[in-house]
Amino acid sequence: MSGYFTIPTRFRVTAAQREQLNWLLRERGIELDELITDLVTEYLSGQPLPPSPAPVDRQSTIREQLRLRRNQLRILRPQLHDPHNPPPEWLRVMIAELEEEIARLELELQRDD
Repeated sequence: MSGYFTIPTRFRVTAAQREQLNWLLRERGIELDELITDLVTEYLSGQPLPPSPAPVDRQSTIREQLRLRRNQLRILRPQLHDPHNPPPEWLRVMIAELEEEIARLELELQRDD
């Protein structure tokens, strides 16, 4: 059943409804999950589709990514110049990668203008 997913749920019925449901399943020779799938599918086919998501504003997304990377860099950069605690190599690499990412995003933002 590729493309399908399971929704674990619980529903409440009276004892009489449960007996009726069990009888119906035996009569049709199906399992409960198959009956529920059929009922939900039939119900949804008569309902309106949800609205399409708003288009993503690429410029805003890039600006937000730039803002986040610059904040990270602002926090990390002072640690490079602490005379009492020399920075570990991974921190230098991380800062260099952040700087490269900021440059790439700035270039991308300019290209989109």
